[in-house]
Amino acid sequence: MNNTTLLLHTGLEKTGSTSLQETLFLKHPQVHYLGKVIGNEHIQKACLDDISYRVLNPVLWDLDKPMDTEATLSLFHESLLPLVPKDRVLMGSWENLGHKTTENHLEMLTRTKAIFGACRIMITLRNPLIQLPSLYLQNLRGNFLRQNNGWMDSETYEDIEGWYRKCEMISKNPLLNYSECIRSSIEQLGRENVGIFLFEDLQENPNAYYQSICEFMGIDPEMGVSLTQDIHSNPRLSEAQLAYMRKTKSSLLGRMLHSYSSLERRRKRMEALLGGPPAKVVLTEQLIKEVSDASRDGHRWLVEKLDLPLETHGYPL
Repeated sequence: MNNTTLLLHTGLEKTGSTSLQETLFLKHPQVHYLGKVIGNEHIQKACLDDISYRVLNPVLWDLDKPMDTEATLSLFHESLLPLVPKDRVLMGSWENLGHKTTENHLEMLTRTKAIFGACRIMITLRNPLIQLPSLYLQNLRGNFLRQNNGWMDSETYEDIEGWYRKCEMISKNPLLNYSECIRSSIEQLGRENVGIFLFEDLQENPNAYYQSICEFMGIDPEMGVSLTQDIHSNPRLSEAQLAYMRKTKSSLLGRMLHSYSSLERRRKRMEALLGGPPAKVVLTEQLIKEVSDASRDGHRWLVEKLDLPLETHGYPL
């Protein structure tokens, strides 16, 4: 593989991305990892370093502005590429890259090829009827602690239907456009350069799942599987924590006290409620219909053209 080729892992969210980022991508000696680096939030987008961010920003994120191709190429070749050993796979992983419009996804691919010469994509899918409730709980907890999600305004809690409606309004980050992004990636890059994996396979056979990812990446699978043995799942939101969020929203005094609490104080309060059964949230019947209708055609294409076993795992078809 040309070592300037950029391999992009684009998520999806709630498909085990953090585990990959913390172990396989970051620690495998045959990978030069540009981010997302967990704990590196002092660098924008949690990139490896400032140089990586400056090269990647116009390529992956700042898509509304024209890219200065000459300047970005110069920065890449003069400042970033000399740091990349020739035997390493150059890669980045940001799970929200899988939530782009088709137009922005194509623009990202075009810019990636312009700077890196070639691009490869890998993505992990998950049944959206199960993935979306999990993503909702993650968003809910993150906003409760930081109150920095624009879709929540100053609210401390939102039910899943309200959350979904607000996400729908953010048209630049569609939740269910992944099938179209995969299709356009194959058209632009070729099937051999697009790796598609299923979260359900990870649940059933983790070692086989990680081995298949390593094989697509072109890195030593035995070493990769060994690295993933130390994975620890993030604790799921508990029923007690969810009840506390609802209670906070229902009380004027509770909302006021929460708004003046520091991030550390909010964290400690949530950690004290961590035990007990995990929170359980399911899509409403109306949302099941809407999500199924929105994703069905794309899933059928993935089954018919790529022979993915989505029916086995209950994906809307």
